[in-house]
Amino acid sequence: MSSGPFMSLVYRFLKLLVQIVLRIFYPKTTVIGKENLRFKEAAIVISNHPNTLMDPLQVASRVHKQVFFLANAGLFSTPFTNWLFNTLYCIPIKRKQDQGAPGVSNEDSFAKCDAFLGSGGVLFIAPEGGSVMERRLRPFKTGTVRIALSAAEKKNFDLDISIRPIGVHYDRPNKFGSACVINVGEPIKVKDWQQQYLRDGQNAVRSLTQQVQDTVQALVIDVEEGEQQEIHRIVESICRNNNPLAGEEDFRRGQVLANQLKKRAESDEDQYRGFADKLKKYGAELTAKRIDDEAVAKEGRSLLNHGLFLLLGLPLFLYGVINHILAAGIPALLARTMKVYIGYQATVKAVVGLFTVPLFYYLQSKVVSWYTGNTISWLYLLSLPLVAWVAWLYWKAWLRFRRNWNYARLDNTEKESLQHHRNELSKYTQTDLLLP
Repeated sequence: MSSGPFMSLVYRFLKLLVQIVLRIFYPKTTVIGKENLRFKEAAIVISNHPNTLMDPLQVASRVHKQVFFLANAGLFSTPFTNWLFNTLYCIPIKRKQDQGAPGVSNEDSFAKCDAFLGSGGVLFIAPEGGSVMERRLRPFKTGTVRIALSAAEKKNFDLDISIRPIGVHYDRPNKFGSACVINVGEPIKVKDWQQQYLRDGQNAVRSLTQQVQDTVQALVIDVEEGEQQEIHRIVESICRNNNPLAGEEDFRRGQVLANQLKKRAESDEDQYRGFADKLKKYGAELTAKRIDDEAVAKEGRSLLNHGLFLLLGLPLFLYGVINHILAAGIPALLARTMKVYIGYQATVKAVVGLFTVPLFYYLQSKVVSWYTGNTISWLYLLSLPLVAWVAWLYWKAWLRFRRNWNYARLDNTEKESLQHHRNELSKYTQTDLLLP
C-alpha cells in the first residue's frame, strides 16, 4: 500500500481537490457531529452507500487522518486499474458477485487490513456491500466487524481501534447544487467486545454488526422500501412549503416523517392506506399538470418576481451559457449518454468537470487575450465562475416560473381540487406525522 512523504503529499493534494469539487457540486452541505471526525486511534470509518463513489469521498475528505479504502475487486481487473487503485489507497476485496480480478485473494486482503489497522491506519468500508440510490439502509455485511475484530485479536486486543459510523444523506444525489447532510455518530470501541468475541466469535460478529447497523440507521433518513420512497418525498415537499427549514432541522424532520410513516403503516393500516393513496394521486396530478407542490402552496404568487428576474438576468444567463457550453456541457452530456447506473451520474459530472472546466477556462481566456490583451483576459477569466453561478440560479428560476405558469393556466375547478387535496394531506401530515 502507498506510503511515504511523497504519497502523503499526493494524498493531501487529492483531498483538497475533492473538497473543492464537493463544495461546488453540493454547496448546501451540513456536517453534524464534526468533532467525531478528529481522532488519533486506528479506525474503520463506515457509512451508508446511496451515491456510489461520492459517498467514500464525502466521508474521507472530512476525516482528519489519511484514509484507505476497501474497494470492489472488479476495479482491479486490468493491469492499469490494478496499479491505479493500489496506488490510490485501495485494498481489493472480492464479493460473491465479482467476476473480475482473478488474482485477488481475500485472505491476502484481510491480512493487509490487519497489518494496516495494526499500525494505526484508518480504513473506509461501506458495509452494505453495494450502492442503491434510495433513502433506505440495506442489511450490513459482517465483513467490517470481522476485519475490526481480527485486527484487534492480532494485537491481543491491546490495539486501540474503533468503528466510526457516519450517515450520508442527499436531497437529490445526482443533481448539481443538491443539499447534503453528513451525520457523524459516536465511535464504537472494538475492545468492548473482547470478552464476548473470545467466548463466541460468530455470535459476537453478528451482534456487533447489528449494533453498527442500528447506529447508522439512526444517522440517516431510512425510508421503508416500496411506495414509501415515493410518498416520503411528497410529504417532505408539503412540509417544506408549509414551514421551510434548513440544514440539520430539515434533516431531522425528514427522519421523523420516515419513522412515522413506518409506524402508521404498521399500527393503522386502513388509515395509512387512505393517506398513501391520496398522496400518490396528488403526486400523479402534479406530474400530469407539470407543476409541483410549491406552485400549489403559493398559488403562483411568485410569477411577477420570477418573471422580472428572468427578464433582467437574461443577458447574464446567455453570457454564462455561451461560455460554459463546453466546460459544463461535456460533463452533463456524458452523464446523460453513458449507459451507467444513475448513481454514477454525479461522479461522472464531477470527475469530468474537474478536467473540462479548468481546461476550457484556460483555452477561452487565451483566445480572449489574443484579441484584447492580458488585462481584459484576466477580468474575463475571473467573471466565468460568477456568471456560471448566475446562470445556474437563472435556470432554477426559469423552471420554477414555468411550473407556476402552468398552475396559473389551470381553470378554477382544477385549482380548487388541488388546493382541497393539499389541505387534507397537509392536515394529516401535521397532526398524525409531525406531532408526538
